[in-house]
Amino acid sequence: MRIGRTLPPAATPIGIAQILSGIRGIIRGAKEPVRFQSELKEHFGVRHCFPVSSGKAAFALILRALKEIYPGRDEVLIPAFTCYSVPSSVIRAGLRIRLCDLDPDCLDFDFAQLAAVLSGPSRPRQADASPDGGTAQSAIKTETAADSLAGSTERLLAIVPTHLFGFPADIPRLRKLVQDPGITIIEDAAQAMGEMREGRRLGTLGDVSFFSLGRGKALSTVEGGVILTDRDDIAAVLSRHVASLPDYGFWQQAGLILKAAGLMLFTHPLLFWIPRSMPFLRLGQTLIEPHFSIHKMSPFQAGLTANWRLRLQKLREHRMTNVIRWTRFLDESGRPGSYFQQSQLFGLLRFPIRIRDSEKRSWLLQKSAQAGAGVMPVYPESINRVSGLKGEIPDGSFPVAESYARELVTLPTHDYVTPKDEMAVRRLLSQALAG
Repeated sequence: MRIGRTLPPAATPIGIAQILSGIRGIIRGAKEPVRFQSELKEHFGVRHCFPVSSGKAAFALILRALKEIYPGRDEVLIPAFTCYSVPSSVIRAGLRIRLCDLDPDCLDFDFAQLAAVLSGPSRPRQADASPDGGTAQSAIKTETAADSLAGSTERLLAIVPTHLFGFPADIPRLRKLVQDPGITIIEDAAQAMGEMREGRRLGTLGDVSFFSLGRGKALSTVEGGVILTDRDDIAAVLSRHVASLPDYGFWQQAGLILKAAGLMLFTHPLLFWIPRSMPFLRLGQTLIEPHFSIHKMSPFQAGLTANWRLRLQKLREHRMTNVIRWTRFLDESGRPGSYFQQSQLFGLLRFPIRIRDSEKRSWLLQKSAQAGAGVMPVYPESINRVSGLKGEIPDGSFPVAESYARELVTLPTHDYVTPKDEMAVRRLLSQALAG
């Protein structure tokens, strides 16, 4: 166990000024989430916006609304390598999971496989439902790639392109493939707030989208989520669902204040080693947790967003600076193939690289942990191999997603990274990538 300065893999600082603003938000009450909602609509140029308690809550609410609009459909197609909150939300909404593998050269869908999936018949029919209107838990299944290719789209409710780490998914290309009007494109922009693609803000490219405002995201309200859409039919159902959600109670908001204070103190590298050394906090663990709570966004969370546009821009500029540094280092070291090259650079939450040699990868992660260098693995398994979904997942293989789980590590990009930290990571990478 390391005692001393330790870089977190991702960090979004929350300062005392934000906490005080959050407390003032409690005093202002319901006006504060309305203020944040109005600013989001203006910034993103959308007609409808819904701030809620978390990104996975936002996704689950979207799925519930779509299920109501398209009751004959109950399947959601997601990448086979993504945050575990995504399948957790599908389960929470009572729907079925379908998987698609990823492109070996980027973190987007394998579009050849996706085209094969979408070429199937699209005749809608009624899904088997439980008495409460949702799909029974026993019906929740994840299909293999072969199953997806052999099946049809008649029950396919939505496709979820994901901007993983902040890399934009090719949603315009996806739109050309989706010919069935009953299939909704849900843009997973949880990790991409503040990024743009071809002059358009990420989060405005799909039929409906969501952001996460959890710890370590582009903007943090401790926990929080946002839904955006220009589709009036989706917004009408969402309005009713969100209006019926419970508010955070007094003690729940007090808990958020304590969490914010904890993040302010223990996200800093000088103290991050303390929570990092406490296994019960499960830092760095990725779990299937489908029984999460869903609330409206609280006045405290909304209050934390004061001056959020300026803060978002500054945080992105810091991340972009470090992305440029890591890119330049890998290019100069003759290892450009170890990272995902794009036509433009983005302010990534974490900078992913591939280390195909398992022994070198393990060595790098071990040495980074000892040095507090912030180099970390990503998701430990592809979705089809997650133990929390065993019994619901038929045998199957998604080779690219599985390779990403084995090979990816990330470099820190947040503004706590100092020149000394950069040199320490460079030394470790030079040894791990040698030969």
